[in-house]
Amino acid sequence: MSKVNRFSKKIGAALVMAGAFSAPTMSHHSTAAFDSNSVVVIEGEVTQVRWINPHASFKLTGDASQDHPDGLWTIEMTAPNVLINQGWKRNSLRIGDQVTVFANPLHNAITLNDGSQGGLYVGVILQDGSTLGRTDGEGQGSER
Repeated sequence: MSKVNRFSKKIGAALVMAGAFSAPTMSHHSTAAFDSNSVVVIEGEVTQVRWINPHASFKLTGDASQDHPDGLWTIEMTAPNVLINQGWKRNSLRIGDQVTVFANPLHNAITLNDGSQGGLYVGVILQDGSTLGRTDGEGQGSER
């Protein structure tokens, strides 16, 4: 085997290793944009559910508490496999469900590109009255 081939294989192996170690870091983002000291309560109707990796999310239109804007909200969650371990099912939320959501709002209440406000899931009272997560008005969204 020539020196060039050995060198190329070593560089290739180094790039593969670098990619393997950097992938988990690149695939996750911080929750620092959300105010973990504040919980907004939103009563409304689910308009979208996204059960996807790396973060599930849903949208709802409703009335918010604590001087937060009413209207459309986008609620970010953790990964579906983590949610399943917390009692969630793929169909726990359905479009049209009337729910009460507890979420950490964005530090800076900005309007997102779709016209919604952003929040990080803390808990939810589902349409049938059952609960998932924290529904006591306290707590932080997932750090995962």
